[in-house]
Amino acid sequence: NAYIIKAQVLGADIILTQSPKSQSVSPGETVSISCSTSASVSSYLNWYLQKPGESPKLLVYYATNRQQGIPDRFSGSGSGSQFTLTISGIQGEDTGDYYCQQSANYPRLSLTSCLLGDVRPTLTVLPPSSVELQQGKATLMCLANKGFPSGWSLNWKVDGVSTTREVTGSPGVLDKNGLYSWSSTLTLPVDQWKKVGSVTCEANQGSQAPLSETLRRDHCSE
Repeated sequence: NAYIIKAQVLGADIILTQSPKSQSVSPGETVSISCSTSASVSSYLNWYLQKPGESPKLLVYYATNRQQGIPDRFSGSGSGSQFTLTISGIQGEDTGDYYCQQSANYPRLSLTSCLLGDVRPTLTVLPPSSVELQQGKATLMCLANKGFPSGWSLNWKVDGVSTTREVTGSPGVLDKNGLYSWSSTLTLPVDQWKKVGSVTCEANQGSQAPLSETLRRDHCSE
């Protein structure tokens, strides 16, 4: 399980830095995530967990107070400018993106307004190669680049009709800027491909309006 840590600047003059950047652990192990601030925030430090496709969930507030309903394996410590979130006996369900947020400058700041500004990825649909067509199949690839959060899903439509046949996808890959990229492939028999008018790749994320890119077969060189 990979736990991706993303630093956020949530105050006008206070910079937050988290470490490690990512960590792979086994269930049952203890994990510690550190958060340092460029200036003292007293105990105004909160921890959140965001799972793919979901809103951030408050884990710990005011540095050490566990939110109601959060398992006791989560605990927070620290004050001033150094803080730690500890997960004792981590479980598979704890996979996600962990965030620290200071509220010294903005005691009533809602993290949701800062973190849920979804970044819509850029979609590109690549046609099958001529070599592959000669082998009797047509594989199309959809590339979704630089989106956030990690919960965007890619789906295919052939002539406007959804299809899941011969579809494979890759998990989101996080880049140094905190944005994700994904890919998905659709494989069709070459005789079916020759009858297709258009193929559409659609990206979906929660309640966001779908994002799509369409490739017309008659625009492809055979």
